[in-house]
Amino acid sequence: MAWTLLIYFIAFVIEAALMGIMMYQLIKLSDLENDFINPHDATAALNKVVFPEFGLQALMTLLMLLSGRWFIGSLHVLVLAFNVREVMLQRHHVDVTEVFRDLNRQKTIRNIKLALYVLIFVVVIYKLVETAVETLLTPEGRVHAAHIMKQAAADM
Repeated sequence: MAWTLLIYFIAFVIEAALMGIMMYQLIKLSDLENDFINPHDATAALNKVVFPEFGLQALMTLLMLLSGRWFIGSLHVLVLAFNVREVMLQRHHVDVTEVFRDLNRQKTIRNIKLALYVLIFVVVIYKLVETAVETLLTPEGRVHAAHIMKQAAADM
């Protein structure tokens, strides 16, 4: 159980970092769209975080699949496959000369990734709390907690 708690804690940190990277990229694209930043600076900032994002994504996928968390792992495999496809097609970097033409596509991709990361983040938080409660409660506390949960369910 302690290993499961550690795995979900690491997943929590990685998912938070992935969401932060996605929000950062969306803010840069929004700033570019509203003309608050020039295209060169925007693409330089976006391209700087591409490989850290891909690395964290691959690490999270590996962590979930090796630990037997198939649902979360399979969701990350989808994103990882998309990232690999983008690298193979050499579309993983934003080109400064085509950034305005490709702006809506870039924002859509990042919004979809962010939505997926938020979904996985919620699942990871739930599993982290569930595992922490199961790991840290004593047997007497577990019986008492089960009784409280049954009462709460009956009152609904």
